[in-house]
Amino acid sequence: MVNLLKMRNNNRKIGDIIKQLMQNPKLSDKLKKIDALSVWEEIIGEQLLKYIIEQKIFNGILYVKLNSAVVRNELSYKKSELINKINHKSGKTIITDIILK
Repeated sequence: MVNLLKMRNNNRKIGDIIKQLMQNPKLSDKLKKIDALSVWEEIIGEQLLKYIIEQKIFNGILYVKLNSAVVRNELSYKKSELINKINHKSGKTIITDIILK
């Protein structure tokens, strides 16, 4: 019986710890970036993901390095639309610009 009480207390403590971690601005910011990158990948689809060499978010800007000038050109025409979709699906304004290299 005592062990069950300890486990319940531990569960509450773990839950509290997770809540505290989620309130940490640094961790929260990283999770938002990860979420935005997964939304970005979902939006562009598997066919275009093949052409991406590297992608990262820094200071609200999504940097995407591509190995195809044609795909880079095509995506550049849709930048504002892509930014709006990412932010809408994320529920917050995370991306302010997309730089295609």
